[in-house]
Amino acid sequence: MIEVAEIHEGYNNDEEYFPGFFLIGTYEVGEACAIEKKTSHIYTVPFIGDIPEDTTYIGKKLEDLIHYLQESW
Repeated sequence: MIEVAEIHEGYNNDEEYFPGFFLIGTYEVGEACAIEKKTSHIYTVPFIGDIPEDTTYIGKKLEDLIHYLQESW
């Protein structure tokens, strides 16, 4: 099993591009799933865009992210 830290490192996360966020995955729409380091809240963040202006708050738990990802578009 891949550790979350290894996933994070695989995105070449840089405080310059994703300040305050720990990236944990993606869901194929040009956005990453991320944990805000300060609050531990879950967000989606764009790979191209302005952080934090273009982030989307998902919730406080990983279960909130799972529910969000299962919603029909």
